[in-house]
Amino acid sequence: MRLGLRLFLGFFLIVGLAAFFVMRVFVDEVKPGVRQAMESTLVDAANVLAVMAADDMKSGRIATGDFVRRLDQAQQRELRATVWQFPKRRIDYRITITDTRGIVVYDSEGVDVGRDNSRWNDVYRTLRGEYGARSSPEKPGDATRTVMHVAAPIRDGERLIGVLTLAQPNSSIDPFIEASQRSIMRQGAWLIGLSALIGIAITWWLMRGINRLNRYAQAVSAGERAPPLPARRDEIGDLGRAVETMRRKLEGKAYVEQYVQSLTHEMKSPLAAIRGAAELLQEPLPEADRQRFVRNIRD
Repeated sequence: MRLGLRLFLGFFLIVGLAAFFVMRVFVDEVKPGVRQAMESTLVDAANVLAVMAADDMKSGRIATGDFVRRLDQAQQRELRATVWQFPKRRIDYRITITDTRGIVVYDSEGVDVGRDNSRWNDVYRTLRGEYGARSSPEKPGDATRTVMHVAAPIRDGERLIGVLTLAQPNSSIDPFIEASQRSIMRQGAWLIGLSALIGIAITWWLMRGINRLNRYAQAVSAGERAPPLPARRDEIGDLGRAVETMRRKLEGKAYVEQYVQSLTHEMKSPLAAIRGAAELLQEPLPEADRQRFVRNIRD
C-alpha cells in the first residue's frame, strides 16, 4: 500500500471514528435531554395550576367551579402556532385532580373520575410531601408511546387538600427530537466529508514533498544533475538539506578519486622509464650509455 494512501486512511479513520462516536453521544442524549426539559416545564405549569385550583378545591366545587370552566375554555382554543416548522393546533395537557385519599375528583378528559390513583407514583409521593412524577404507557402494554405525569400539591395554607397531576404525551415532542437527531446526523456527515477533504489536502501536501525528495535522491544516486529542492521549514525540508549536503560531499569525494586516478595514470610512464633505466644500469654498459641513462633518471 502506498504511503499516501496509508496517511489518508489513517487520518480519515481517526477523524471519522471520533466524529461518529461524538455524533452517537449527541443523538443518544437528545431524547433524554428534551424530555428532561419537558418535565421541568411541566413542574412549573403544575404548580401554577395547583395554586389556581386551590380555592375551588377548598370550597368543594372543583368539578364545577371557575377553574374547571377556564380549563375547558383553554382546551377548546385553536392554537395557530408553528414551532420549528411543526404546526400545533391544540393543548396537549391532561389535568387530573385527586383528593387527600388519592381518589380522582376531576379529569379533564372525563375518563378517570372516581378512580383510586393513590398507588401511582406521582400521587403517592406528593401526598407524602415529596416530588411526584412518573412516565406510563398511553395504553396498557404499549411501551412505545408513553405519557409524562408531574404532580403538584394543592394546599390551603400549609394543609394539603389535594394533588393536581399535569400529563403530556411524550409523542408530542417526538417530532422535535427526530428533527434534532436528523440535524445532528446531517451536520456530522458534513463534518466527516470536510475531514476527508482536509485529509486529502494534507496527504497531497506531504506526498508532494516526499515525492520531490525521492526523485532528487534517485537522481543523486544515479549521478545525474538535479535541480535544488525548494526551501521548506519542516522535517521534509531538513531531510532535503541533508541529502543536498550529502550530494556535495559525494561530488567532492568523486573529484578527489578522479584526480588521484589521473595522477596515478600520468605517473605510470615516467616510473616505468626510471625502473627500466635503473635495471639497465645494473648491467655492464659503455660509459657514454651509462651517463645517458643517469641523465634520463635525473630529468
